[in-house]
Amino acid sequence: MLVIAPDYGLRRSLEFALEVEGFAVLSFDDVNAALASPGTAAGSCVVVDEEALLNDPLAMAAVRRFHKAVLLLVDRSRSMPDILGVRVLRKPILGNALITAIRLTDQSAGTGQPT
Repeated sequence: MLVIAPDYGLRRSLEFALEVEGFAVLSFDDVNAALASPGTAAGSCVVVDEEALLNDPLAMAAVRRFHKAVLLLVDRSRSMPDILGVRVLRKPILGNALITAIRLTDQSAGTGQPT
């Protein structure tokens, strides 16, 4: 499981929530750092906070280069167009919404095999 979030607190919170559920997690503060890491080949899903995409118009195209299911975390106040192949989850994330969304986004995560 890859997590990309510029905000350290959010990134650590996502890591913790995913690790508690048994997922192996690699986390990064930006898309380019994640792309440069050799460890990103593992895992089948990318959880991306929209803040990682805001200052780079090519960031979403870069996220697609992972060739993995994408779960995009967005602020409730912003409207987000539907993007093919991307599941959108609105923040704040309550309860088990993150894990449910991951399992819906990535079918292999739903099989009970943590990534």
